[in-house]
Amino acid sequence: MPDLWAAVDYRSGLISALTRVLGEWTAPDFLRKVAAREGLDLDPGAITMITILANHGAQRPSALSENMVTGASNVSKILARLVKAGLAVRVGDPLDARAQLVKLTPAGQSVADAFVRAGNGLVDDLLHDWSEKDRREFTRLLQMFEQSTISFSAQLAETSLNKGALK
Repeated sequence: MPDLWAAVDYRSGLISALTRVLGEWTAPDFLRKVAAREGLDLDPGAITMITILANHGAQRPSALSENMVTGASNVSKILARLVKAGLAVRVGDPLDARAQLVKLTPAGQSVADAFVRAGNGLVDDLLHDWSEKDRREFTRLLQMFEQSTISFSAQLAETSLNKGALK
């Protein structure tokens, strides 16, 4: 029976740690304070939208809504603030004249670059007393965990689609 409890303990500890890290990293106050380290004063929604646009390029507001896991109304409000601040613009979609894309301006890209610097500084602070070997091993294992999560998510989506097709 000890082996069973050891397995339960590691899983519970892993889930607890991930929940706490995700909670901290996604908390609005945490995001604001990390961005403030680079002199940025933006709300969490703006931080998220700029990060998505920087990582994935121009996209339709509907795609932003999906990627941000929020409603169209919220995306519209955040976008209005970014456009007013000169960080994003709406441009025509070359594939569909009726649609618009949202893209970062050069100033918006500079803010996105500052987010990268803020993130790098955060990681440096968090891992400052870790050995280089531990940092590399943690990165390797976390990337493995990321890939497992992505694969599992795809399996869940496929299962969900198949169940929907059976109804």
